[in-house]
Amino acid sequence: MIPTLAEIKTNLGDALQYMRFNGAQITQTTVNTEVFWKSFFAAVLCIPGTIYLTIAQPLEPEPTVDLFALFLIDSLFYIINWIAYPVMMHLLLLLHKKEGRFGLFIIHYNWLQVWQSLVFVGLFFILQTDLLPAALASFVSLISLIYILAAQAHMTRTTLETGWFAASAFVIFNIVLAQAIHALNQDMMYL
Repeated sequence: MIPTLAEIKTNLGDALQYMRFNGAQITQTTVNTEVFWKSFFAAVLCIPGTIYLTIAQPLEPEPTVDLFALFLIDSLFYIINWIAYPVMMHLLLLLHKKEGRFGLFIIHYNWLQVWQSLVFVGLFFILQTDLLPAALASFVSLISLIYILAAQAHMTRTTLETGWFAASAFVIFNIVLAQAIHALNQDMMYL
């Protein structure tokens, strides 16, 4: 299911409000299966940034698989990355008795990924072009990472109606899961 341009604009606008830490301006989201599945269109919007980040980062050492296999492996793990977190969050929310908030959380989480992808692409571009001195670039990188994690924690706290501690724990879980998937992806390139 592909969302309309108006739906994309509304959802990206809501996600931008999370990046601004402004929960009051977020429109009321209707949660149903159609809206839920349409939110995964955000993965399509993130593809150009992901391709740029993948191509721009050299792999050390050189992968042992050919270019087509590398493309297939990266594509597979891109899909796994977009599916694994929602599945694991559903299980965690069942344990925390917040399964009723799952749909709203995933809808906003998916659209927030578009803005986070843009921040990562911009940051990577700045770091690769040496526009900033090394010390300043490291500082900007650290501040950007903290900002992205805080925005995700704010979105989690708002959509799940939970405290900062629980929201931070969900964000840390996301980092751990993403790193595990990334490590598996890297291992597959050297079979």
